[in-house]
Amino acid sequence: VAHCAALKIGALAHLPTSTSLLTIYSKAGDFTSSKGLFDEIQNRDAIAWNAIVAASLENKCYRIAMDFFDKMIKAQTGFDSTTLLLIVSASLHMKNFDQGRAIHCVSIKSGMLVDISLGNALVDMYAKCGDLSSSECLYEEIECKDAVSWNSIMRGSLYNRHPEKALCYFKRMSFSEETADNVSLCCAISASSSLGELSFGQSVHGLGIKLGYKSHVSVANSLISLYSQCEDIKAAETLFREIALKDIVSWNAMMEGFASNGKVNEVFDPLVQKQKVGFFQPDIVTLITLLPLCAELMLSREGRTIHGYAIRRQMISDHVMLLNSLIGMYSKCNLVEKAELLFNSTAEKDTVSWNAMISGYSHNRYSEEAQNLFTEMLRWGPNCSSSTVFAILSSCNSLNINSIHFGKSVHCWQLKSGFLNHILLINILMHMYINCGDLTASFSILHENSALADIASWNTLIVGCVRCDHFREALETFNLMRQEPPLNYDSITLVSVLSACANLELFNLGKSLHGLALKSPLGSELVNYNV
Repeated sequence: VAHCAALKIGALAHLPTSTSLLTIYSKAGDFTSSKGLFDEIQNRDAIAWNAIVAASLENKCYRIAMDFFDKMIKAQTGFDSTTLLLIVSASLHMKNFDQGRAIHCVSIKSGMLVDISLGNALVDMYAKCGDLSSSECLYEEIECKDAVSWNSIMRGSLYNRHPEKALCYFKRMSFSEETADNVSLCCAISASSSLGELSFGQSVHGLGIKLGYKSHVSVANSLISLYSQCEDIKAAETLFREIALKDIVSWNAMMEGFASNGKVNEVFDPLVQKQKVGFFQPDIVTLITLLPLCAELMLSREGRTIHGYAIRRQMISDHVMLLNSLIGMYSKCNLVEKAELLFNSTAEKDTVSWNAMISGYSHNRYSEEAQNLFTEMLRWGPNCSSSTVFAILSSCNSLNINSIHFGKSVHCWQLKSGFLNHILLINILMHMYINCGDLTASFSILHENSALADIASWNTLIVGCVRCDHFREALETFNLMRQEPPLNYDSITLVSVLSACANLELFNLGKSLHGLALKSPLGSELVNYNV
């Protein structure tokens, strides 16, 4: 209506009016009309160009935003710091690190880096592109840092998995002239949670109360996660009850806390109660939090209820993570047919979906089905991952000739694909050969990868020898293990070796091992084993 009125009175020739209309169309989601109106503007200035670039970003058309910027440069209209700020945002969304660096150079040459908003955006861009070092260097160059500057570098540190750096920046901020806000507090609490620093988290909690953020829902949610992760579930519950206006994140954080602390009943009770009163509807995070718990405790009835809820809300087709969680839940609840039906009926699958289904077959001893699906994945599916190797090798678990042949073919595929570069993958391969009765191959793999071998590698061989009644080989392997200086045995090693001594009736050797165990911190652990 406003557009029609502007046409009637000839107001579209007024540049601010046209620019405002362009922005209104964009915010209403009608990006086509925004572009059409922009094309009609004759004497475009930097503000008009900025408006169409911003409209492109708002409608997630990042490539188009970059194209408009190129046209703006060619039109020689000139640009300002807002233009560069918008292009930094586009570069970030496109993960175009080179473009971001180029904008940084342009900012320096044009003298626009004095704009603190642009500097903060570049700090954020470098961090989220994985270059925390450049982010920190640029951050230190900002002379008059504001709260956003501090928050950007703290979030960047957390994003790059350096919570200790985030805490250092928070401490520096507390000695600066800037006062922490809710974002700063959330960053510090998240860093404390990652590091298990409960005492520091409690001090941040106190600072939040002092600054008046006690009732701020985002700060309270972060504190719930902190206390839950540090196993102080009572403190988490107290905080949760004190939140006047809880959001879905509050409920998810509390439910995750109950789940991680083994309080199963408390996880499901709030879900039922709040649905009855009507103002708490689970979202995708809620369901993904609950499904692994259902899988672990084999709560198939509750899992199927969650599945039904997801169907009613039409959530499965839009969320592949939920699909994967459901496949995992059904598989671990020994309902592999339902997992298979769900897998086959969904077109949108990722690597995790395939891995979950292969693992589900292996877990339920559907070895042939697992191997067929793995072959199909190699032919038509997405790229395999290390989890694929774990899933498929678990299906090779018998003395059957077909099992060992398939296991050997997977071993060859691992060598060709480069999936033998991690000790966990080597250990699972050794475990596969032991399950198939080929101890010689397992010994050979350990010998070839002795530089990478850890305690789990040696234990895999020792336990395998004992299970296959090769007791002398188990003792010989233990002696070889003790010759490796950096390695040390653990309770699993000693229990297996003592079992070998018992079967060989080597009483004196067993007594010496008993003494060895008593001298080490492992002695108390062996009391619980009937060897």
